[in-house]
Amino acid sequence: MEDFKSYAGVKEIGPFHKCFSAVVGPNGSGKSNVIDAMLFVFGKRAKKLRLNKVSELIHKSDGVKDNPPTSARVSVYFQDIVDTGSGDEDYRVLPNTEVVVTRIARKDNSSTYKLNGKNCSFKEIGKYLGSKGIDLDNNRFLILQGEVEMISMMPPKGKTESDEGLLEYLEDIIGSSKFVEATNEAAEKVDSLSEVRQEKLNRVKAVEREKDSLEGAKQEAEALIGKEREIRRKQSILYQINAMLASNETAKYTEQKEELSEKLKGERERVADARKRIKEIEKNLKEQRKDYDNTYNELKRTKDEFQAYERRDIKLRETIKHERANKKKLEAKRKAEEKKEKAAETKKAKAEENIPQLEEEIQNLTETKATEDKKLEVIEEETKVKTQKIRLDLEAKTTELAPVKQERAVLQADLDTAETELKILEDSSTRAKERLSSAEAELKDLDGNQESKRKARKQQEKELATTKKKIGELEREDLELSTKEENLGKQHKELLVRFELKF
Repeated sequence: MEDFKSYAGVKEIGPFHKCFSAVVGPNGSGKSNVIDAMLFVFGKRAKKLRLNKVSELIHKSDGVKDNPPTSARVSVYFQDIVDTGSGDEDYRVLPNTEVVVTRIARKDNSSTYKLNGKNCSFKEIGKYLGSKGIDLDNNRFLILQGEVEMISMMPPKGKTESDEGLLEYLEDIIGSSKFVEATNEAAEKVDSLSEVRQEKLNRVKAVEREKDSLEGAKQEAEALIGKEREIRRKQSILYQINAMLASNETAKYTEQKEELSEKLKGERERVADARKRIKEIEKNLKEQRKDYDNTYNELKRTKDEFQAYERRDIKLRETIKHERANKKKLEAKRKAEEKKEKAAETKKAKAEENIPQLEEEIQNLTETKATEDKKLEVIEEETKVKTQKIRLDLEAKTTELAPVKQERAVLQADLDTAETELKILEDSSTRAKERLSSAEAELKDLDGNQESKRKARKQQEKELATTKKKIGELEREDLELSTKEENLGKQHKELLVRFELKF
């Protein structure tokens, strides 16, 4: 201890006994301070140490008035030992097992814990000491002053859950108090299961009594079952004898049936081969018929196209004839209009030659206007009448020539269109003739193929008729064999019935 309560400076107490230590002495000798130091290290609050604040644990006396301490320190030293005897000194210290737990109290009422000189929390201190068997929660490793008398005055057991008796105190010491709740629950569960067990046991006893009452009926039923079992055994022996005789009798019929089955199998294979051949012939016939239908449809389509081309050719020829007549008319009209255009252009040229002369005369008259206004007005009136007349003639000729030009442009466009259509029609007619000749050649080839396919079809129809006839014969033979097989089966059943009746 260092400056702790009444201990000034550093004081070392111990070492304590390996099993049990007691602190005794007169009042005021410091017994409680030794216990308080341990309680302080093991985390008790100031109230538990009969103080109000942690800072009150720091030593105060007249001897340290000039240089009062600022903290109080308590360290407890632990070490692991191995007992070697019953004496006080009969033990051996394990090497490297020394541990020092320290708590420091300061004037600001704060405290610090250390484990081997390193700062740590109280939770870590408690965890470590708990692993060594020191329970800081119940704190039964320190018996405080007055607790012996309290323990001696304790009742054997607390009257309520909150009361503490000697039993509860001992359970806290040995650590069994934490199992009390689980023990009580287990006891309640045992009680409930005991009730269920008793109920089941009562039912078992009732069933046993009922079973005992049915014992006589059981023995009678077992005797009856034994007799029925004997009857069934003897019947089984009789059935086995009859089955053996019947199997010997049916061996002959089985051989006959196998011979007939082999024969029937061969006939069925022949029928299957014939049906397979028929399917192949029908398949070929179907394909040839499909080719024939395709060829016929192609021929029909080609004829329809040829007729359409003929109708179109006739129409195109008539159109060409009509367009050629229109072309001749348009050519004649165009030549006449060209003549009119040339005459109009000649008149226009003459009129344009007179215009510069007249404009020159106007310019001369304008220059002499200032001196001869009156004369100029008369001359201007005369000139104006002549010029107006010429201009009117020129406008009339131009107006007359405009529709001619427009009509010429229209006729030229119609002529170009007609020539283009004529060329298209001639090309279409040429292609139609080429397709027509190709269709005629293809039609001849199709006619030849159709004739050969008709002959092959007639041959296949003959083969089909022959095969169908053969199939009919095989089916009749198969029916006869089936009838024979059915009759043999009936005879076999009749023989079995007669054999069973006989024995």
